[in-house]
Amino acid sequence: MHQVELTDDEYARFCGLIYRTAGIRIAENKRVMVGNRVRRRLRATGIETFAEYFAYLTSPAGAGEMPDFVDAITTNETYFFRDIHHYRWLGGEFLPEMARRATTPGGAGRTPRRIRIWSAACSTGEEPYSIAIEVFSRRPILAGWDIRILGTDISGQALAAARAGRYDARAVRLAEPARRAAFFDEDSNAGRWVVKPDLRALVEWRAHNLLRPITGGPFDCTFIKNVLIYFDRDSKKVVVRNLVEAMAPGGYLVVGPTEGVFDMLDGLERVQSWLYRKPG
Repeated sequence: MHQVELTDDEYARFCGLIYRTAGIRIAENKRVMVGNRVRRRLRATGIETFAEYFAYLTSPAGAGEMPDFVDAITTNETYFFRDIHHYRWLGGEFLPEMARRATTPGGAGRTPRRIRIWSAACSTGEEPYSIAIEVFSRRPILAGWDIRILGTDISGQALAAARAGRYDARAVRLAEPARRAAFFDEDSNAGRWVVKPDLRALVEWRAHNLLRPITGGPFDCTFIKNVLIYFDRDSKKVVVRNLVEAMAPGGYLVVGPTEGVFDMLDGLERVQSWLYRKPG
């Protein structure tokens, strides 16, 4: 029979491990949540107690269990076109700006007809696919361009769901009917909307810890939303440094309203309360 509740010491140890591993600071009032989620891993591994599981998790033999532990603890909840004004800017201002830069003599010196966009901490993929929809919707001005969207997350389970590209009605509720028809196939028997192959081909998925530098840049636009609320100030500083270093000169950073990093973006130009530009 599995252990019922975490002790004070066990709770502190698991919270400390999550912080060291992912930079996420678990609030003191989340003991029941953490206990329930770790208990899932007890059942999955056949380990009887939290203490034995912690010892296993932090041993060389348990290295393969760490991704499953992180998956169990982290929360992934999002939907298509969350913060719709971000996507209106992307499609209505950013993409036309990139098209103008590529055709204006003496412009900003970017590689012409190439765009790289990073959706950091993308959870189950709704954000990168929303970005891809905006890109597809601007095809007339981007014909022949080399465009790639990178979606990263620390959770392997979230990324697996993103790659599958199957979403319930709640996730697509803000997508206009015409866009649903254009970019999804409806599986009415399962009550799911499935991302079409052409859209799926625009997005690359990769496991990534925000506390580590990213490869594949520089990025012309980076989205970081609804994740840093779980980080403390020291961790946020590390993440912001990694984000800014990965931005292309003249690139943009789209920040969620709850990230709490606005006073850490002094090196960037403030365009909107949620939008920052790297000089260059």
